[in-house]
Amino acid sequence: MSRFIKHTELAKEIKKLFEEAEDGITIVSPYIKLHPDIKKILHSKKNEEDFFIQIMYGKNQNDISKSLSKEDLEFFKEFKNVCIHYQENLHAKYYANESKSIITSINLHEYSLNHNIEVGILLERNNFPFVGDNSMDEEVFEYFGDVFDASQIVFEKQIKEKKVFFGLFSQSDGTEILEDNSKKMYSKFVSPNTVKSSHKIGFCIRTGEKIPFNAKQPFSENVFKIWSQYKNKDYKEKYCHFSGEKSNGATSFAKPILAKNWKQAIS
Repeated sequence: MSRFIKHTELAKEIKKLFEEAEDGITIVSPYIKLHPDIKKILHSKKNEEDFFIQIMYGKNQNDISKSLSKEDLEFFKEFKNVCIHYQENLHAKYYANESKSIITSINLHEYSLNHNIEVGILLERNNFPFVGDNSMDEEVFEYFGDVFDASQIVFEKQIKEKKVFFGLFSQSDGTEILEDNSKKMYSKFVSPNTVKSSHKIGFCIRTGEKIPFNAKQPFSENVFKIWSQYKNKDYKEKYCHFSGEKSNGATSFAKPILAKNWKQAIS
């Protein structure tokens, strides 16, 4: 059964989906910043040995912590059975438990849940095979399974089991980390505020003119006065502060140096 969800009901339905989850949760969202209510719900489940949570996020290749903060990453890593994936081209949003799923426009982000006008489609699974139609829900679930398979694993952990009573039974034996790429992936980005360099000549990221190299102040004096009226740190600029080459919108006040030049800029 499918049902359209208006923005006035969407946050409530997403929280309900998390509350009702008994076996596991699937989260697909480019941007994740956990709402306190959802974090509280998940916190009550994180020590359950039979509960599985899988997460996929994306975007922000140069600083993936903007898509999933280190704080929320570490929270997810506390679950007994967890798999976290990264997909740089992800734009879809999908949330599911063992009995229902929601395809929606909304990110699992506190601001989006509190403020944005968003919509979604709720798909409820029918446990009786001869009543209703589960085909769409199954198709969606299988599709996102393929997307997970094609994405990069950030972290994966599961309960270990050991055989007891002559191998007839199994019981849990702590947890086992199967893969952990989180430190490597989250250390790739160097914040402009931490860039230290002996390099003396820089370029205004809006005009390209030569100025002193300072990643905290990548504008000429006149441009900075104009920028200060709005202070949009993510506004797309035209040049790389380090090399002076055209950036085609890949630089900003927040990221004034092209990714390919970071290593050289901080050396």
